[in-house]
Amino acid sequence: MSEWDGHLRIATTTSLETTTSSAVYVLRLNGGQLTQAGKVDGLGKSERIYSVRFIGTTGYVVTFRQTDPLYTLDLRDPSAPKVVGELKIPGYSAYLHPAGDGRLLGLGQDANEQGRVQGMQVSLFDVRDPAHPARVAQHLEKGGYSEAEYDPHAFLYWAPLGLLAVPKWDDRQPSVVVLKVSDTAITEAGAITHPGRYTTIRRSLIVGGTLWTLSEQGLKATDAATLAEQAWIAF
Repeated sequence: MSEWDGHLRIATTTSLETTTSSAVYVLRLNGGQLTQAGKVDGLGKSERIYSVRFIGTTGYVVTFRQTDPLYTLDLRDPSAPKVVGELKIPGYSAYLHPAGDGRLLGLGQDANEQGRVQGMQVSLFDVRDPAHPARVAQHLEKGGYSEAEYDPHAFLYWAPLGLLAVPKWDDRQPSVVVLKVSDTAITEAGAITHPGRYTTIRRSLIVGGTLWTLSEQGLKATDAATLAEQAWIAF
């Protein structure tokens, strides 16, 4: 859901008897009641919504079953919202995050042609031309997944450094994957772990030039630029 200029925008998936379909509805308050100003439907037939982001008068909707259609929506006219672009790639983004002018980050899962997930995927999209969204970079963590796929509080993007930090779980030691994001690339900067074979890091934040990571075991302070460990505070 998103409120903009007195209108409420809602993206929803409807399950019918044999299929599903998604839509974005634009509602307005009229005499104490919410009434429909406009809608755009028919998104991702036989699929369901995995993520949505509204940024001003533009909307982004990801649906998934076997491939990941990223729809760009023009919401400038509340009475006539419309799809203006679509990008189909394997897998899906479960969370979308703005990353500067005309850039969008997606976090989710890669998938094969049959729709079977393969591991954590970070995508960088160029959405400067809403009619032609494009993925310009991708980072894969085979077999991994992240809490940030369903809880955005676990997602950290620090624009001044182009730094992205997300927790990753797999059959090895859990960690926080630290990536550097530019306009055209995603590069791996390193990984942060906490003591203990199965210690799961839940949150990350920046304070000054320090990247703090939090788990049930304690807090670790890491230099945000070099990833050199600064301190460990056990609970």
